[in-house]
Amino acid sequence: MGMNGTVPQLRMQTAHLACRLLAPLLDSGLVLSSEYDIIKRNLHALSKTGELAQPIESKLLTPQEVAGMLAISYSQFRALEKENVFPFKRMMVGNKTVRYRNSDVIRYIEAGNSPESGGEATA
Repeated sequence: MGMNGTVPQLRMQTAHLACRLLAPLLDSGLVLSSEYDIIKRNLHALSKTGELAQPIESKLLTPQEVAGMLAISYSQFRALEKENVFPFKRMMVGNKTVRYRNSDVIRYIEAGNSPESGGEATA
């Protein structure tokens, strides 16, 4: 507890600093990419809400659902996907059905990416 009886909250600057300090460990292979993603996600959640991030329940999404999550039209999503703007890839389920992992899309959004920025992190 802090001096005034409140629970201290992690500052966003501290979360960003911790991620920058971990980056060389990620590059050297001492920290796995999946571990880095979990640490980064939880640090940012702690700085925003004071709580760890909720686990992402695995689910496959339709292209329309992904477009909705990205707040763009379905036609915009298809055009951007053809240009390989997104780091997440389509999965074929059956012969013609396309799906995307929700965890990949959520990570993309949480990283501060937007289709307008060409898929690059804005944060």
